[in-house]
Order: sequence, then structure tokens, then C-alpha cells
Amino acid sequence: MTLPNNASKRWILLAAGLALMTGGMLVGTRFLNQQRPDADPPPKDLAHEATIDLERRNYRPLSVPLDALLADTTYKSIPTQAHPLLGMAAPEFSLLKTDNTPVSLAESLKKGPVVLVFYYGYHCDHCVSQLFALNKDIENFRSLGATVLAISADAIEETRERFRMYGAFDFPVLSDPSNSVAAKYGTYAPAVKAGEDGNLMHGTFVINKNGHVVWANRGDGPFTENRTLLVEIKKATTTR
Repeated sequence: MTLPNNASKRWILLAAGLALMTGGMLVGTRFLNQQRPDADPPPKDLAHEATIDLERRNYRPLSVPLDALLADTTYKSIPTQAHPLLGMAAPEFSLLKTDNTPVSLAESLKKGPVVLVFYYGYHCDHCVSQLFALNKDIENFRSLGATVLAISADAIEETRERFRMYGAFDFPVLSDPSNSVAAKYGTYAPAVKAGEDGNLMHGTFVINKNGHVVWANRGDGPFTENRTLLVEIKKATTTR
């Protein structure tokens, strides 16, 4: 057997050292990737999470013809909550939608009753799930001549970016980043102390064609019982 000379030994040792270094770097990189606390989490699919939230709330798109839904006397719609605006003229507003064109309550009421929805913004599953539910049943609202308007605390740019990612809704989403309109409808309470955040609520209002609030619901969760809204719209269009 021929023993390696000194030069061969040096090359063997060098190669072994490089192999150890490379292996150590790979293990170290793998360890850092697993342990690094500041690694960004994978982006959430908010549209998918909103759909899951609707399933948790037992929401199902309305599949029965609208006339049959409205004629069903066994259905008990969810009653309105007490609200200072109930029976009163709905506060007027004019806000911008994502294409920077203004939408006012007064102009919308010229077409018929309005369903007005306040939501937190496009940031989490329940924040926006009501809008997905309304979008699935939007043709029923249109059949009754009703306009659906959603008002968000997000800036226009934020809503526009979410639409780019997940698609737009088939009704206007208006921007109220100062929460000034939300405050008029009692779905936003300013902070009591400096440095604290104000309190936002989900809010849904049915406004008849004469501009009066005839049904209201507020809470920490979204209102997804669209059948109730359709029943209340029908009442609002037949009651003088």
C-alpha cells in the first residue's frame, strides 16, 4: 500500500476542513431560519379567513327565491336594538369610495332604501366577513331597490390594496379614517384618555327611502342575518 506524501496529506486535511465548515454553515443557517424570532410570518389570506368566519357563524347564502323568503310567515326576523337614531333622520354624509368619487346618503336614498354597514376595516376575519356575506346575497337587496353601503375606518389606499389582493365587492366601500361618520351613528366612541384608542363597533342600519332609521344593530361581531335585513327593507318600502 502506498502512503500519501506530505502534500497529499495537506490536501486531504484541507478538504476535510472545508467539508466541516460547509456542513456547519448549513446547519447554522437552518437553525437560524427556525429560531429567528423576528422572521416575518407568512401573509394571511383574509378573504379565506373571512369565509371560515362565516362558516363558524352558520351563515349560508340565501338559496330560496326572494318572494318565497318574504312570504314565509314562520320566519321571525331579528328585532331592532334600541338606538338613539331609531325613528330619526339618518345623519347625512358624503365619503369617498376607492376610485376617489364621492358617495352621499342623500343621493343614494333617491334610488330607494339604504343598508348602511360600519365595519372595523379589512384587517381580520370577522372585521370584514359581513361584507362577504352581503356580497353573496347582493342581488336580493337590489331586487328590493335597496342600496348597500359599507363604511370603513381604513384609508382609501388600504381598501384599494385589499381589493387588489382579494377582489372588490359589488357595492361601494367608503373611507371614514377619522371615524367622524361612525361617531354620528354611534359605532365609534373617542378615547377617554390621551394615548388610548377609541372604541369601534360593528353597526348595521336600515334606512327607509324617506331617510329615517327603521332598524339598527351594533356589537362586537358582524351581523350576518341577511334575511332579516331583507324583511326589514320590505317593511320599510310598504309602510307609509
